[in-house]
Amino acid sequence: MKFKFPLQKVLEHRKIKENLAQKDFQEAMMLLNEENARLEQMLQQKTGAHTQAGALSSQGGAQGPALTQIHEFLKGQEILIHKQKQKIQEIEKLVESKREVLRQAAQEYKIMEKMRENKFEEYRHERLAQDQKEMDEQSILRFKAVKES
Repeated sequence: MKFKFPLQKVLEHRKIKENLAQKDFQEAMMLLNEENARLEQMLQQKTGAHTQAGALSSQGGAQGPALTQIHEFLKGQEILIHKQKQKIQEIEKLVESKREVLRQAAQEYKIMEKMRENKFEEYRHERLAQDQKEMDEQSILRFKAVKES
């Protein structure tokens, strides 16, 4: 008699659910990392523009139009950076919700896995007891056969 867990389909379903939640979480983390990299790039562009403006103003001369252009770029960049930070906050909320879904799915799977292990232990103990009982019966029959002869 082989061990068969009665809720094997449920266990498999919960494992699939956990895998899908893991995939969703990883996709959300990847999106968060991409958006953080985009923000970092914007900040580097802003720093580069500040450096360029400093170099132009130290040169002197007729640098007015170039400085104005850099100033307008910096104002636009500030707006973009602010929007990017808001977008990152929204994505962080999404990542947290995906993390919670993943945690819940993992917990549900672990519960079923533990139940399966407990059922297997019960089966193993019953099997050992049954085997011991059969061996005892065989010993008794052999003893009777030896005694009668």
